[in-house]
Amino acid sequence: MDGRGGAVQGAFINFFTMNPILPPEPIIDYSTEGVSKSKIASWAVIFSFLVSWMVVLIIGILAMTVLLMIVGVGEGPAFSIGSIVIEIILIPMILFFIYVDGSLERTRELLRFGSLKRGLTIGLAVPVFAMIVDNILVLVYGVMFVAMFGEPTIPELPGGTSWESSSSALILTFISICILTPISEELLFRGYILDSINRIHGKWPAILLSSLLFGLVHFDPYIIGMAAIGGVIYGWIRIRTGSLIPGIVAHAMWNTMALIVTYL
Repeated sequence: MDGRGGAVQGAFINFFTMNPILPPEPIIDYSTEGVSKSKIASWAVIFSFLVSWMVVLIIGILAMTVLLMIVGVGEGPAFSIGSIVIEIILIPMILFFIYVDGSLERTRELLRFGSLKRGLTIGLAVPVFAMIVDNILVLVYGVMFVAMFGEPTIPELPGGTSWESSSSALILTFISICILTPISEELLFRGYILDSINRIHGKWPAILLSSLLFGLVHFDPYIIGMAAIGGVIYGWIRIRTGSLIPGIVAHAMWNTMALIVTYL
């Protein structure tokens, strides 16, 4: 293990017992997975699945929003309802990607809480640690971004959803952004894409490249960097813990914080 890995792993030491909080990094056998042994073909599959996900996400939400507005639903609630419906559709779609080009059995294991102690560790302690690190790195990134490019413009929520909106509009926005989006995005980027790249190129290329793709699908120049930083953290935690749960919880916490502090 290199010095960087040892330093990061040291963050997960119980300072009272000096024993590691997390078990050794799981070893994943990819020998029976993937639709092709060719790197070019594997990347073609990854990109085709990613593009199909984006098409369903963008066109589906737009179509649902317009349809709901036609029948009289306000723009904000219509967008949130459309997002919820499409995210619910996307989750089995991503599981199909994993079935074709990965392992559903491993994905089930990645979503298992296990014992109470393990559940508290991966469902609370690790996500809180991830949030602290994420906030520090994003603060540094924000200062650097402003110094180089000026104050960023943060896009508003569609329909002008704010604290003045109805309770139902706020609840729908929360369900969409803070619950379903973290689940579907973590399944795709840390469940499917990270494993697919890991199978081809190894751990750190998988963490970095899946994070870059995760950032790019957010489109906005400033948010791309923030999302990529979070992606690196969630990706490393996914590899280190052998679980998607810490990333999902940390992602949900981050989206909740962003929704409350920035968008509402």
